[in-house]
Amino acid sequence: MSKPFVLHAALLTLLLAACRPDATGSGTAVAASSQAQPPSWRVVLLGDESRKNVLRECVARNVCPAGSETAFALPPEQATAAQTADTAQQAALGVLVVDPAIGPLPVTREHIVVARQARVPKLAVLFTQSDALDDKDLLELETMEMRDLLETYEMDGDHARIYVGDQGLRQLLADAAALLPRPQSSALADSRRLHGYIYNLSRAEGGHALSAGDSMDIWIGGQTVRCRLVSPQAVADGETPEVRLETERPLAASAGQRFLLQQNGRLIAAGVVEDAE
Repeated sequence: MSKPFVLHAALLTLLLAACRPDATGSGTAVAASSQAQPPSWRVVLLGDESRKNVLRECVARNVCPAGSETAFALPPEQATAAQTADTAQQAALGVLVVDPAIGPLPVTREHIVVARQARVPKLAVLFTQSDALDDKDLLELETMEMRDLLETYEMDGDHARIYVGDQGLRQLLADAAALLPRPQSSALADSRRLHGYIYNLSRAEGGHALSAGDSMDIWIGGQTVRCRLVSPQAVADGETPEVRLETERPLAASAGQRFLLQQNGRLIAAGVVEDAE
């Protein structure tokens, strides 16, 4: 893991800790679709593209019981950061699918940020293709890297469950069955102006400089709305500034809520609300 990424992740951690946390989730607004009955699944599969085939192949090989897929959710095909957050915000556990022969990809890091902003209570790791991996030392190194990566975002990497191969999938199914549904909260008063702080992703992470007047999408509590940057005049990539945003239509927001900013469906920044009006 590169030193610049560790630095930027640490800055994000400090940024998100700067405002009052909402540990109970009582300050989290949800879209109308999220106020329906709780979903039957309680685990969301994140990470690299192999996540789409893990359970299907597991059932096809008679490793997992038929119907196991209903316990898990996947973000839609070619999901935007906001769509991934919509799915993640209902999960009691997020599982990052990683090929240990390749290691974490940019999307893995992006999904950690998305899961954190969506307040997923815990993240775990599922290593696929592990049966074909002869170098156990490499697997151990990848495990350490994933724990460190989770820890930089305060996702308790030291105690994160690590599932490996078919045996790990069986254990994951058992653990998923024991999870309680994640409580869903109610919406708050509507706002159109948000004051908060963001971590603007570095250029290496897919971010770029922003200017006052730039248009983007904000995801917050299951809502995705078009917004524009009102201030400051300029934000360099990798910066952690105080910002003011104005949305095209009202949304439910309050102090302490976490949000994501995206352009063309790609994550560009993560932040926390200081106040809303």
